[in-house]
Amino acid sequence: MTSPVRTLVVTAPVQTAEPAAAGGEAAATDLGPAAIMIESLGKRYGTGPLVLDDINLSIEAGQFVCLLGASGCGKSTLLNIIAGLEKPTEGAVTVASGKAAVMFQDAALFPWLTAGRNVELALKLRGVPRKERRTEALELLDLVNLADASDKRPHELSGGMRQRVALARSLAQDRKVLLMDEPFAALDAITRDLLHEELERVWRQTGRTIVFVTHNVREAARLGQRILLMSSRPGRIVNEWTITDTGSRRIESPEVARLGDEITDQLREEIRRNAA
Repeated sequence: MTSPVRTLVVTAPVQTAEPAAAGGEAAATDLGPAAIMIESLGKRYGTGPLVLDDINLSIEAGQFVCLLGASGCGKSTLLNIIAGLEKPTEGAVTVASGKAAVMFQDAALFPWLTAGRNVELALKLRGVPRKERRTEALELLDLVNLADASDKRPHELSGGMRQRVALARSLAQDRKVLLMDEPFAALDAITRDLLHEELERVWRQTGRTIVFVTHNVREAARLGQRILLMSSRPGRIVNEWTITDTGSRRIESPEVARLGDEITDQLREEIRRNAA
């Protein structure tokens, strides 16, 4: 029988998170110092209104954090700031391991390169010697269950397979933090569910710190150890759910449904409050 999902609701902006309960796989739950520290972060473009306001957040090494909110609330902006692709107007972001790898909704594979060569390119940019790239690329594709497609070009792959190649390419950067901006949003429900399983397995196996942006409540309830809800602009962290059950969860399970309903109620309240 599946263990129930237990949640901790924090109504104030979150500073730190409660560690996950013992019993999960060590790679995913043996948390160390903060991998990402965000302090008093604010963002506006030019003289326009605030996009993000007073974001304070600590993400521990090895955590899987889902960032959830209505469209336009600043989720992707926050992710881009963590990635170093944008600068905050105020405050500070520290990624303890240095730069983070980023995976977007569009796989953005080079169409003239095979799946293996796309991954090898990331290894080349990392400085991996030429004679080692092919072997390492195959190992990474095998990690995402795609080694047998290494010689296929992107147009020969399904959407889900292209996203697996993109995930392998992100892992090829060998960075401890992986930032994911709605990577499965364009996929059908069954393919998305399969990739949820793949991503969870890779996370547990590699121990990466993952920050996963989504507007899909069930997806967040399925994947996250921590789920952070953002208000509409200006974006603030207004609520948090911490999943203390470290076992795998099915998207169709009653536990995920209950948690999804609870988060949806809070999200609707935030949308109503900002529309008033």
